[in-house]
Amino acid sequence: MGDSRTGSFPPRRAESRLVRAVSDSVREKGVNPDRIDCPDAEAIQAIAARRLSYPNFDDTVDHIATCAPCLREYNRLHREHRIRRRRGSLVGFAALFLIGFAWTYLSREQSSKDQFAQTARAPLLAASLDYSAWTAERSASPAPSKRETPAVARARLALTLILPIGTEDGSYSVQIVSASGEIVSQATGIAQWTGKAETLHINVDLRRTSAGAYTIAIQRPEESPRTYPVRLQ
Repeated sequence: MGDSRTGSFPPRRAESRLVRAVSDSVREKGVNPDRIDCPDAEAIQAIAARRLSYPNFDDTVDHIATCAPCLREYNRLHREHRIRRRRGSLVGFAALFLIGFAWTYLSREQSSKDQFAQTARAPLLAASLDYSAWTAERSASPAPSKRETPAVARARLALTLILPIGTEDGSYSVQIVSASGEIVSQATGIAQWTGKAETLHINVDLRRTSAGAYTIAIQRPEESPRTYPVRLQ
């Protein structure tokens, strides 16, 4: 052949030669109908895929350019090769998109978990509400009193309720209720006499509760609630 291939032979150069040969091949249909000296399918596939390192690359190109059957085979394989490359690009893009989407989703999930973990790890603050000098009223709302309403911070609390003398030991449900009747927190605990006072220990989370006046309702099963005022600050 006229110009020899080097190690950096450009892929498009061979393709251009074949394209120029198409018109001649079309005019000369039937050239080499017996497939004399035709390369095998693997060789034509290598040219269609532009595998420049394939043995006898240049000679195979020259043959395809002068052989109508091989040229038709080349065109078919070259189209299939381009389609596969495009599909591969689309699949790669889709895979990158899915990976990016999954990464974003997992990052958000992890962020939510981290926020939840931070919330769960917020320390419990010890606090107490002393109602030992109060009269235990069994009613839906605490009776008016001249006593100062005790207050606690709006935080995660390990809360000790010091109950009026005469309160019986046992299991109690505790609800903190807003002025509108909304239950903002609830818990259960065991009331016990310590030798000095009747105490009831509960854990409550008041961080998302608005400041203001509330009612604590303490109730044993099948009994009316005993209510006491409290201020959250």
